[in-house]
Amino acid sequence: MDVFRYVFVLGLALAAAGPTGAVPLPRPKPVVEAALHVPPPIVATGLPVPRWVTVKAGRVNVRRGPSLEHAILWTYVKPGVPVEVIAEYDAWRRIRDIDGATGWVRAALLDGRRNVLVQGRVNTAILDAPKADAVAVAFAEPGLVARLVGCEGEWCEVSTRGYDGYVARDRLWGVYEGETVR
Repeated sequence: MDVFRYVFVLGLALAAAGPTGAVPLPRPKPVVEAALHVPPPIVATGLPVPRWVTVKAGRVNVRRGPSLEHAILWTYVKPGVPVEVIAEYDAWRRIRDIDGATGWVRAALLDGRRNVLVQGRVNTAILDAPKADAVAVAFAEPGLVARLVGCEGEWCEVSTRGYDGYVARDRLWGVYEGETVR
C-alpha cells in the first residue's frame, strides 16, 4: 500500500512538471516589510549632517564600512585636510573628500575646526581686503590647506603659513555656497 501511494504521488509530480520536466516549486510566503526595516543609525552628536570637519591625526584610515573589520580604502597622512561628514553611525562618520570619494572614519580622528583647501589649476591670490581689486599678500597653490577664519558673501577670510587674507569662495573647498561663517 505504501509503495502504491509513493508511485501515485510521483506520477502527480511528473504530470505537474509539464513538457520541460521542471517541477514547480512552492511559492515563497510574502516577506513582511517590517522584517526588512533597518533601524536608523545612532546619531551620537546631534550636529547637522552634512557638515565640514578636518582630519585630526597624522594617519587616518578610511574604511569601506563603519567598523574596524571593514577594508581600508585609503589613508590620510596629513592632518588638517577638510572633509565633509555626510552620515553618522555610532562612533563612525561617513566622509566625502574633494574628489567625491566616500568612506567611514572613527569620529575621534576628526576635528570640528574648519579648514579649507584651495582648488583649481592655477595659484589663487590671497588678498588684503574682500574685493577683487585688493592687493595680493600671497599666492596659494592648488591643494594648499588653510584655516577658515570666516566667510560672508563671495569672500572667505583664511590664514595659512603666516599669511592672513581673503580668497574668493568659489576657489575654496570646505565651505558651502551661501554659508556664513563667523
